[in-house]
This record gives sequence, C-alpha cells and structure tokens, in this order.
Amino acid sequence: MKQSSSQYSIVILIAILASLLGGCATRLMLYPELARGMEARHPPVPPSQHQAQKVVVKNDSGQELHGLLFESAGDFGTVMVSGGNAMSRAHTLEYYRSLLGHGFRLLVFSFQGYDENEGQAELTSLIGDAAAYHAYLKSNYPGEGVAYMSHSISSAVALCLPLRVGTFSAIIVEGAFDPKAIAYTKLKQLWYLFPLYPILLPTAVAVSATVPDELDVTKCVIAYRDIPIMFVHHPYDTVTPFLSAFDLFSRYRGDKQFLIPRYSAPPQYHTSLQNDMSIQSEIIRFLQARLLAQPQ
Repeated sequence: MKQSSSQYSIVILIAILASLLGGCATRLMLYPELARGMEARHPPVPPSQHQAQKVVVKNDSGQELHGLLFESAGDFGTVMVSGGNAMSRAHTLEYYRSLLGHGFRLLVFSFQGYDENEGQAELTSLIGDAAAYHAYLKSNYPGEGVAYMSHSISSAVALCLPLRVGTFSAIIVEGAFDPKAIAYTKLKQLWYLFPLYPILLPTAVAVSATVPDELDVTKCVIAYRDIPIMFVHHPYDTVTPFLSAFDLFSRYRGDKQFLIPRYSAPPQYHTSLQNDMSIQSEIIRFLQARLLAQPQ
C-alpha cells in the first residue's frame, strides 16, 4: 500500500508539471533569474588587463541589448561568445577569458531578458539577438571575419544562425544539443518510467512544438557545409547528452572536429572547458587560423 501511494504521488506530480510546463519550452530552457542569482552569490572577477567597450544593439522586436567588446590595437576579426541558459554576461566572459589577447576581438553578449537587456527571455528572440550583434560587427568591421563560440543553449543559436546571416569564419560549440529534440532525448533516458509515458510523452510533444523552427538544429546542420565547426563535449555530460551532440557532428558535411575534454568537472560535466588548457590552446589555434590568415 505504501509503494502504491508513492507511485500515485509521482503520477500526480508529473501531471501537475505537465499542466504547468507543457508547451512552454522557454520556461524549461531559459533561466535569466537564476543567472542573476548566481552572479550575486558568486561575483565573477573581470579581467583587469583588458578593457571593454559597451556595444548597444536592437533586436527584431526593438529591444535594446548590451554587449561587451574587447579590442586591442592590431586585432583582426571578431569572435562572438554567448553562454548557457543560466549564465550571465559576466559569467560568460569569465568562462571564455582564455580567448582574450590573441589577435582577434571578443564580443561577449547575453540574450533578451538577461542582465540589463530589455524584454522577457524568449526562445523566439535568440536568433534575432545574435543576428543584431553580427550585423553590428559586419557594419563596423567590413571585410573582416566573424566567428561564433557558444555553450549549451547558445550552441543551437550558433549552429542555426548561418541560415539567417550567411557564413561564419568558424563556429565552436560546447555542450551542443537540439532544443527541438531534447525532450524526446531526456524521455529515452527515463526508460524506467515507461509506465508513465502516457503522461510524459504528450508533455515532450508539447515542449518540442513550442521550440521555434529556426532552432531546429538537426535541420540546420544539414543546410550548409561551408563553415568549419568544432564540437567540444564531455562524454559524461548529464545535461546535454554526448550521443546527441555526436549525432549532430555526424550529420554535418563540412570541415569539422570533435574534441573531448580531459578535465573532469563533476557532477554534471557540462562546463569542462574552463580548466582544460589543452583544448583552450586548440581552440585558439583554430580561431587564429580562420580569422587572421587573410581578409574575408
């Protein structure tokens, strides 16, 4: 009787979650308040030897967004960087500080609803947000290349943005996944909850349906093949499954690399890059070869 009561409680809980979250992919995938809270509890240390200038752009809906551009004399080309769903702009900078000072500019940004950016966080704004920064770079540095390095939810933006803005000099994604498919992927991982699939499967369908088509990464990666792409993914990543990322890598038909971090970052292994000096060096060489070799 006790076991039956426990199982009934689980069913009720999942039913409540399904009713609250079903169809609302944004609430499941974007956490601007969590990003603000983490920044307040663990203030990132800004790089003292590098000065940033504020970049202000407007996205498709007219919301004002604020990025940070790091530039030194002689820099050529720019790397755009954006972080995961609970990363502030300052924490994104801290995570990618190894990219500073290598002959190219660094543009660090977050999305609508994050930091001091206007508007509410929405999956539907992500592509337009990144496109606004890309347009700024193309307007202010004509003839120079632009690369994009991203983490987790931003990986979907990086891999799908070329369909809107055209080619990049390079793309690097860590913790890549397809927002359209992630609910089904997670459902497969919960195979032991098979008796609850009549509840869980409709929820997964609803969540997938509310992810905008422009973030359908599985379709995006087969739509072009002219951009060098580097995938970085830890095999023990419990947030974004390794096999799903490798499937995206396998589908892409252009110049590509797949790097596996050696640094262990338990318990979820989702942010392994920051302390992996070897992969940091490979990434810098990869970017320099594609941004600094010749004008675009």
